[in-house]
Amino acid sequence: SGDVQLWTLLTFRDADYANRTNTYLQAVARLERDVTFERARAELSMLADRLGRDYPDTNAETGVSFFRMRDNMSPRFRLMLITLTGASLCLLLLTCANLANLLLARAESRQKEFAVRSALGASRARLLRQFLTEGILLALVGGGLGAAIGFGGLRAMLAANPDSLPRAHEIALDPAVLIFTAAVSVVTGALFGMAPLLHLREQVVNMSLKEAGQRTTAGSARARVRNGLVMAEVALAVVLVAGAGLLLRSFWNLLNVDAGFNRSRLVTFGLVLPGASYREPQNVVSFFQRLNSQLAQLPGVQASAAMTGLPPLRLVNANDTHFEGYTAPKEGPMENVDYYQTVTPGYLSTMGVPLVAGRDFTPSDATGAPVVLVNETLAKAFYPNQNPLGRRLKPGFNEKIPWFTIVGVVRDVKQGGVDKKTGTELYFLADQGPAALKFAPRNMNVVVRSSLPFESLSGGIQRVVQSMDPTLPIVKLRTMEEVFAETVSRPRFLAQLLGLFAGLALALSAIGTYGILSYTVSERRREIGIHMALGATRSRVLSMMLGQGMRLTVVGLLAGVLASFWLTRFLQTQLFNVEPSDPLTLTVVIACIGVVAAAACYIPASRATRVDPMVVLRDE
Repeated sequence: SGDVQLWTLLTFRDADYANRTNTYLQAVARLERDVTFERARAELSMLADRLGRDYPDTNAETGVSFFRMRDNMSPRFRLMLITLTGASLCLLLLTCANLANLLLARAESRQKEFAVRSALGASRARLLRQFLTEGILLALVGGGLGAAIGFGGLRAMLAANPDSLPRAHEIALDPAVLIFTAAVSVVTGALFGMAPLLHLREQVVNMSLKEAGQRTTAGSARARVRNGLVMAEVALAVVLVAGAGLLLRSFWNLLNVDAGFNRSRLVTFGLVLPGASYREPQNVVSFFQRLNSQLAQLPGVQASAAMTGLPPLRLVNANDTHFEGYTAPKEGPMENVDYYQTVTPGYLSTMGVPLVAGRDFTPSDATGAPVVLVNETLAKAFYPNQNPLGRRLKPGFNEKIPWFTIVGVVRDVKQGGVDKKTGTELYFLADQGPAALKFAPRNMNVVVRSSLPFESLSGGIQRVVQSMDPTLPIVKLRTMEEVFAETVSRPRFLAQLLGLFAGLALALSAIGTYGILSYTVSERRREIGIHMALGATRSRVLSMMLGQGMRLTVVGLLAGVLASFWLTRFLQTQLFNVEPSDPLTLTVVIACIGVVAAAACYIPASRATRVDPMVVLRDE
């Protein structure tokens, strides 16, 4: 992990060997060159079977989860990379289509030039070399600029989102990817750079030389190719903008999800008390009692509390727990709790977690009978249609632990991520730890609720901690809003990147539509002049040219919407509270691209209305 700055040697006590239910560690092994994955898995399975026979009470049903590290990539992360790759390919295809349309239109505009040069004796080989040189040079210059922009953009994106991707510091422009992109650009430039060859046929040359104008009317086949490329650009833009729109809506939903507590005006930091200085559990409890008391006395601070697990994203505990009078059915749930949370007094009020039923921890609980709070999900799972208050339970890792009585039910708090379902959760009072559990957690997250801005509060927090123990480092002093921002950094990064791709796609499709319509206006200048000479109004000419461009846009929109219905399904696991076929998103996308396309069509169409029919007819 990029966050690791210090590695220490893992050591075990005798008690660790005696308790064979401690299965919290993961082993990593590098296989010898001649050892296959299947052979290693078979040997580990044999070892697990032998342990099951030797220790039937604890290892009878213990299996082995054996996998390659490269295969352990999160499915969501894998799909995220596939999504970005697909978006990149769409953008590459759109760029190639734009380049192809540019070269085709350029070839059409130089038709007269090619005919004259051919008639004057220029060989096909000589003209072909020129066409290839121009097309490839254009592709190489564009590819070079794109590589430079890509390098700078990559650095900027990673600097803005350093924790969005695993091993982000290793991400760089891969030479193989650059070579592939350059090859595609060169092939596109070379292939469509040879388009002028279509104008060197003898029949086309003779027709061009007879024409008084600069060019002949484009062939219907070539016009269909250009129109098809414009429609393809619009369709690809729809797919990219639709994907970006869905991810942006999903990201907005994540930011506004109800996490079960009030995160505004909360500041948090971590403390780890060293075992050498705080050996006794009661010393640990006393330290956090004094710390919360002194923090609460700071100007502008309303409350302070500490807890072991910081929401909304932390590792699952999955602790076996005995529920008095409960027998787990085959379909579950089993007697296991997802999250154990140890808190100091005042936790609920400081965090803004509502109490649903029963009561909160009170000061008298520190010396009273062991009590716990449970969340709504646990109450529904283990006490369906029953009142959990007064029921008893106890952790399953030690039979000597006393029974705890449930005294309150609190609202569900997100612990496994804002986009995940809430798990079952138990709240223990830290002040009861020394007597009830013979243990007190030394690693705690402190939260402070204050009306002061973070900059004004951070100095006071640091002074309080240093006055109590100058050797303690403060871990990640930040606002709870920053904690939330960190938990959604990956979807934010994906939405930003796909949004950037969508913006580029919109620009390219607009340029493509503008370019083809501008060429059409120039090509049909004589026709437009004749129409106006015969009485066609400017509004009639404007609607005629706009209609041609918008027809291409509408066909591209329909094709893009149909493609997005199929392709956005692959974003399902990346979305939160929004469907891939969300009608609102698609409506906004269609409207956005329609407006951009209309603007791209209007400029050359309005230029067509300024054609002077007398000048055109005199030139002809």
